[in-house]
Amino acid sequence: MSWLRLMEERIRKKENPSVAVTHRKPVVNENKILNLIREMWPAYVIEMLVIILGISITVAMEKWRDDIKEQHLEKIYVQNLASNINTDQSSLASVIQRTDKIIEKGNELMLFLQNPKDSPIAADQITENVRAILDRPKFQSNDATFSDLKSSGNLHLIKDIQLKNILFSYYTTTQTIKEVQDAEQMATINIAGPFFLKRFSLAAPENARQNRVTQNNDDLSGSVEFENNVSLRVENRKELLSLYKHALYLAKQLDKQLRKIAEEQ
Repeated sequence: MSWLRLMEERIRKKENPSVAVTHRKPVVNENKILNLIREMWPAYVIEMLVIILGISITVAMEKWRDDIKEQHLEKIYVQNLASNINTDQSSLASVIQRTDKIIEKGNELMLFLQNPKDSPIAADQITENVRAILDRPKFQSNDATFSDLKSSGNLHLIKDIQLKNILFSYYTTTQTIKEVQDAEQMATINIAGPFFLKRFSLAAPENARQNRVTQNNDDLSGSVEFENNVSLRVENRKELLSLYKHALYLAKQLDKQLRKIAEEQ
C-alpha cells in the first residue's frame, strides 16, 4: 500500500509540476516589497511631512492675512460707529431740550385749564404756548455703520460682547423712537393740528393777528376739547422724552466702550 501511495504522489508531481512554484512566487514578491519598504520608508515619511508642512504653512499664512484684514476692518467700523454715536448724542441733546420746552409750555396750559384763577395766563401767552406745543422735534439716528455690519455679515468683527449688546439695545431703542414719532405725527396731523389751526394763529408773534378765541380765557378754561388736545401733545412728548433720555444714556455707554476698544487697537 505504501508503494502505491508513493507512486501516486510522483505521478501527481509530474502531471502538475508548477504547483510548488506558484506557491513560492508570492513569497518572493512579498519579500521584495518588504525589502523595498524597509529601504525607502524614510524617504516616504519625509515626503509626507514636507507635504503636510507645506499645507500647514499655506493655511497659517492665509489665516494671518485674513486676521490682518479683519483687524483693519474692525478698526474702521469702530471709528465709524464712534462718529455716528457722537452725532446722535448731539442730536438727542437738542431734541431733549426742545421736548422739555414743549412739556413745560403744555403743563402751563394744563394748570390754567384745571385752575384758571390760581394759574392765569394772558391771551397772547396762550397763543405762544399753543405754538410751542405744536413743535415736533424729531430724532433720526445715524445707523449706516450698524446697518452695514449686519447686512455685510461682518458683525462677527465686533468681538466685545458688551459692546455688541449695547449696540443692539441702542438701535432697538432708536427704532422704537422712530415708530413713536411716526405715530405722534399722525396724531398731530389728524387730531390736534386741525383743532389748533382753526382757533389759533400760528404765525410769528409780530405777524399774528390776535385771535378772537383767546380774548376770552374763560371760554378756553371750560373747553374739554382744548384740554384733551393739549393733554395729547404733552403725553406724546413725555413718552418720547423718556425714550430720548434712555437712548442718550445708551449712546454714552457706547461712546465709552468704543473709546476703550480704540485705545486697545
